Formats: sequence, structure tokens, C-alpha cells
Amino acid sequence: MKSIFTRKKLLTERKAKYRCVGYARVLNNNPDDLNEQIESLKNFGCNYVFSENLSLSPVNNQKLNQALKKLSKGDQIVFTKLDRVFNSRSECITTINNILKSGINFCTVSGLNFPSRLSDIYSTIFDILLELENFEKNISIEKKRKISSNDLIVGKNIGGRPKISNLKEELVIRLRKEGFSYRSIRSQTGIALSTIRRIIIDYAAS
Repeated sequence: MKSIFTRKKLLTERKAKYRCVGYARVLNNNPDDLNEQIESLKNFGCNYVFSENLSLSPVNNQKLNQALKKLSKGDQIVFTKLDRVFNSRSECITTINNILKSGINFCTVSGLNFPSRLSDIYSTIFDILLELENFEKNISIEKKRKISSNDLIVGKNIGGRPKISNLKEELVIRLRKEGFSYRSIRSQTGIALSTIRRIIIDYAAS
């Protein structure tokens, strides 16, 4: 499967002044899902589409980086949905902020639209969101330190959490990224809901 699609221009089409670049990816080696995303981006009007399967690629988001490098001020980057691009809320906020500050238009097939002419306003909003994201992470880290410190002082063992192998934790995280609900993950892995929540919260805070 080709990882880069270039749409052929019709004779009746005017030469586009700006590029419209799409990006698609899958995490579970699902060619049908990837082809569906590519077709959606082509129908949206993208004249370039970069795609990748992260379960086969040794470098995460390699094609995404290539897509962003192809863009110049005034160009447009298009995703099908945000959860088909980013691994975390922090990564999403940071990347979109950088895109807008570069004067690049950003949108999704699902309906989000951030024109570069309003990049200053949007960048300010995303700066605030990033600060809030960092604030939440710092609070979470501080709470963990406080619990650990209190545990050492009183000589208690807060334990109680079931030990889960790294492979099972990775499976939980992958299934959640693919959009499965907590209950669906429980039925597929046999892991308790409380443990699933803890794994996902710890991953988001890391």
C-alpha cells in the first residue's frame, strides 16, 4: 500500500495557489479503516494524502511530520478526526498550536475548522489550554508524591492495586485510543474497570 497519495488534477481545474494536505493513520493494521480515511480526505479535496500504519512503523508519526514539513503559510492540513492523529490531549493542543502559529489552516472532515487568519486568537486559546493541561499534570504528580510521602511516614502500605503486566497495560491503552469504551475493554481483556481507569489516567498523566 502506498503511503502517499497525490490526486491528479483535471484539465478544467485551476492551478491551486495553496496546498491542501491530508493525513490518515491506523494503530491496529486495519487496511479497510486506513483506505476509508484516505478516501474521505480525497473527497474533501486534499491533493496530497500522507498515511501510515503505526503498528508497522518503527517511528511514530513519521508521515505526519513529513506532511507538516510539506506545508507553507496559507496551506491547509486536514485530518478525518483528532483521535486518528494524536495520542494524547497534550500532544493535540501543542501540535495544533504550532500549526496555527505557522500560518497554516487546520480543519477536520468531522467539522472542526481553524483558519490561519484568526491564528492569533486561536493560538491564545490553545496557549491557555496547554497551561491548563500542564497544571492538571502537575497537580496529579503532586498528589502522588503526597500520598507516597504520607505512606512512608505512617508506615502503611496503600497497595491494593492489582498487578498488571506491561503487555496488558499497552493493550488497554491501545484499545482506548481506538475508541473502545471502558466496558468493552473490560470484556476483551478481563481487567477490572477500576484498574482500566487507573491505567488510562496514569498514561495521560505521564
